[in-house]
Amino acid sequence: MRRLLAGFVAGFITGIAVTCAGLVAIGHVLDVEDPLKRADAIVALSGDTGARTVTAVDLWKRKYAPIIIFAGASEDPNSVPSGELMKREAVAAGVPESAILVEPASNTTQENAREVARLMTAHGLATAILVTSPYHQRRAADLFGREFRPASLSFSNYPARDPQWDPNTWWLHEPARTLTVVELAKLSVEVTSSVFH
Repeated sequence: MRRLLAGFVAGFITGIAVTCAGLVAIGHVLDVEDPLKRADAIVALSGDTGARTVTAVDLWKRKYAPIIIFAGASEDPNSVPSGELMKREAVAAGVPESAILVEPASNTTQENAREVARLMTAHGLATAILVTSPYHQRRAADLFGREFRPASLSFSNYPARDPQWDPNTWWLHEPARTLTVVELAKLSVEVTSSVFH
């Protein structure tokens, strides 16, 4: 009986350890990051509560790029575009308006990528640092890669320093858990779509 109970406990603990390791692995697959290097622009996508803007401003202040591009429309077409709101926050944080470009029309990550590629090409910018939420970085990188490569543009990944999301503990609390599960579903759709096209 003791041997049976010990086996059950050992199996239970092993199962928990494997599950936790899998959840941590998921977090690190999403949270893709490249070594920081100077670029022509910092591209920050709208869609969070402020960490993306703060991270973009920090990179600009550390002179990783002379220009910040804030990308994103508003969910309400009668409201100010999200990219413009991010610009206002950056200006309030000390970034001059002359160092900011706004892409105000995109409603999805794919549209972000397409419109930012057009904007960068129009302004003679060739390289970027892509900033978005850590859980969103993998999918954003895939979509930006598809739009940037044909335009001979390149980028590196630098996820926003978001205190609300940690790759090691995302499943333990909200809203990180829901944000991650939704992102995994979107990533799955993107992967399936790319396979069949």
